[in-house]
Amino acid sequence: MKKNFILDYAHHLLKEYITSSDIVVDATMGNGYDTLYLSSLSKKVYAFDIQEKAIEETAKKLSENQVNNVELILDSHENINHYCKSYKAVIFNLGYLPNSDKSITTRTESTMSTISSILPKLSIGGFIQIVSYTGHEEGKRESEALHHFLNHLDTDTYKVIKINLPYQDNHPPHILMVHKVKDES
Repeated sequence: MKKNFILDYAHHLLKEYITSSDIVVDATMGNGYDTLYLSSLSKKVYAFDIQEKAIEETAKKLSENQVNNVELILDSHENINHYCKSYKAVIFNLGYLPNSDKSITTRTESTMSTISSILPKLSIGGFIQIVSYTGHEEGKRESEALHHFLNHLDTDTYKVIKINLPYQDNHPPHILMVHKVKDES
């Protein structure tokens, strides 16, 4: 088994749904691995993080790979709609910046606020991919809030898929895919 099966699988799913004409958002840039991957699939990537270190690490990766279709934004993902008018997909890799201060994590309130604000802006065929970690307290809260929220979405408008590793005892992350299949009207 690969080192991080869930993240590898999340990338596999992105490859299936994103085309070279799509605009996508990496809502939680982190060390830039997802941003770099998304840049190879899409027309344009808007990547967000609240930490300067994330911007620096990602900028370095993009430069080393001569990538120029990414806009790095030092701001909360709550402000996506201030920077991007339309997008096909928004990707979240929740938790904390690896090899950094683990007390700085994504927060339940801002994650839920962001998801609520972007769902209506998705066009039919658009999606949100969330990799959710439950191995720390805020991650557990965030995951519970996500599941409660997603459980109450209109099932005619949105289709939600959960992919997890249920038979492991080390609190592995899981993937949530929210696909918009119909207008909300």
